Amino acid sequence: MIVAALALVSVCGADDFSVDWWTIDAGGETSSAGGDFELGGTIGQPDASMVVMTGADFELTGGFWAGAPTSLVGDLNCDGALNAFDIDPFVVALTDPAQYAAQYPECDIDNADTNGDGVLNAFDIDPFVRLLTGG
Repeated sequence: MIVAALALVSVCGADDFSVDWWTIDAGGETSSAGGDFELGGTIGQPDASMVVMTGADFELTGGFWAGAPTSLVGDLNCDGALNAFDIDPFVVALTDPAQYAAQYPECDIDNADTNGDGVLNAFDIDPFVRLLTGG
């Protein structure tokens, strides 16, 4: 028990890590190291992907604004806007999720969970209407 408590104390006292981001519009390779850590990558990469790279206990996601939300609650046609064009896809998502997935494979059906309870059902209708009307 004492060993576990001491291990927890050493973890709690660890420094926070931060990697600031920026863009460089040229090519090349760079590497940075400090202590037990090393980070290498290609700068100016035009086709960065959102693939998560892992090593030991760390993860690094490439891409522009990795981890930023890519969807909007209520945006069921995934055009980046919440408007009347989302009504039909919303109805399809509620009534036939398989058909919705076939029609909008790039979209996340969870965008229809407008009340945020983790379940897609009739209780999402009123919050969807409020989102559309700015309420």
